[in-house]
Amino acid sequence: MRWLIFGLFLLSSCELIEPQRVIEIQLDTRLPKDKNGYSYFKLYSSETQNIHRISGTIRRNGRIPDEPREKVEWKSNLYWHLKQGEPFATVTKTYINEFTGELTVVKLPPLISNINALVPTINENTYNSADGTINTIIAPTWEMRGDTMTVVAKCGNVVKITKIIIK
Repeated sequence: MRWLIFGLFLLSSCELIEPQRVIEIQLDTRLPKDKNGYSYFKLYSSETQNIHRISGTIRRNGRIPDEPREKVEWKSNLYWHLKQGEPFATVTKTYINEFTGELTVVKLPPLISNINALVPTINENTYNSADGTINTIIAPTWEMRGDTMTVVAKCGNVVKITKIIIK
């Protein structure tokens, strides 16, 4: 009986020790780079945000994070201002007209902002996919031409930084 009580006491005083979580992140801007490692993104629209996907991979203890998947936090140093009362998006609807068989494009009225806001140029949170890839979207504007975007990816205590020159 004494050994049973001692065994229960010993088991109740033990802490479960989690294995160390070692995170590895690789980033790929999917853009051309110069000799200094800076990527270059050529803007294609002077009227709207310029969308581009940044990819990469993540490993936890050398393996693809499954369940739970790893959350990656993204930051950028560039923002744009959304002003109340100003249009911020145009919507077009494209469809094949059933009666004429023609491709029809209808431009709907613009969406108007009802608030003032500071808008980040990057999606701020993602989780890895089943194959270990991570993706986020950057969306600089024409006014950022000539700026250098600093993109930061963070998971746990691991931080990866890449620089993109906006042309």
